[in-house]
Amino acid sequence: MPDAEDKSALREWLAARRSELAEKPPPRTLSELRALQLKRLARSLQEDAPEQADEVPSPPVLRFALDGGGVRANRVESALLGEWLQALQATVQSVAYALDELRLTRDAGPVPKSVQSVTKLFSGPLFASSYGMVLEGGPVPELVEMPGTGTDRLLDRAVNRIFDVADRASSASDAEEAVLDAALPLGRRAISHLSELAGVLASAGANVTLNWESSTTIRRTTFTSASAERCRSVLRSAHVDEGEDRLAGTLVGGSKVRGVIEIEIPDGRVELVRAPKEEVTALLASHAKRHVVADVHVSTARSAGGREHRSYALIGLRAQGGTEPPPRPSSPDERPRR
Repeated sequence: MPDAEDKSALREWLAARRSELAEKPPPRTLSELRALQLKRLARSLQEDAPEQADEVPSPPVLRFALDGGGVRANRVESALLGEWLQALQATVQSVAYALDELRLTRDAGPVPKSVQSVTKLFSGPLFASSYGMVLEGGPVPELVEMPGTGTDRLLDRAVNRIFDVADRASSASDAEEAVLDAALPLGRRAISHLSELAGVLASAGANVTLNWESSTTIRRTTFTSASAERCRSVLRSAHVDEGEDRLAGTLVGGSKVRGVIEIEIPDGRVELVRAPKEEVTALLASHAKRHVVADVHVSTARSAGGREHRSYALIGLRAQGGTEPPPRPSSPDERPRR
């Protein structure tokens, strides 16, 4: 760089630089020059990495390797492969829907297209293994749990929960309790698909090794035919009931990001109740620290051993002693959204 006080030298230097940067227009204002310098500084700090604006984020990748029953000499029976891929995709979508915080209930109709579009897996190349295949997430931007962070995506969360179930099914002790801890909060639909996914391996006597790579997660798990049979048995024995109830207590908190309100009931327990994210702030402003009555949709999952998990979704909320709401329809599909 020439001396900034020497205007003539500075103009000559800029003229020379114009001929060197023929591919890109030279800076003609101080703001353009400053922007260019900042870009060069960023590249130097990243060891000459390409500019962020030119980078295309890589899609998440799920690699699986099948072996055991139905797999011979690097070939897999088409029936097993088709059944596995179909069960895997259905499980990913149902678990993602269970984790999606923009809905009220777990089993209200088919999985929405908005969830399906961000959880689709696409076949990629095969790789050396007993039988190995690469599956990639789609190019559609994934849903973000915390707006503005881009670090907690719906597909990533769904795959990680499936890995949780597989890991816990392989645990040496208390596998049943561990599987239930991971699966029961997801509700009937996801439990059914997880059971079917495990059943594919258990029925074929096959094992699978799964590797997941996303922008935030690198993870590996192995689902053997034995652990898959254990998982299927545990989940098949779980029973899920749906109904409506009322919770009376004090509204003690909530989170718009998570889409929940917190109600402390008389025995001291604090129950989390799902609510539309856009309504949480108003509910807290109107009822925080006050006694309330909440009409809720409740999902109750019970294991064969008596373990129980309850999940609540808000139908309506009023101050305790307030005006009684109109009668609720018996069918969830007819229930008004309030």
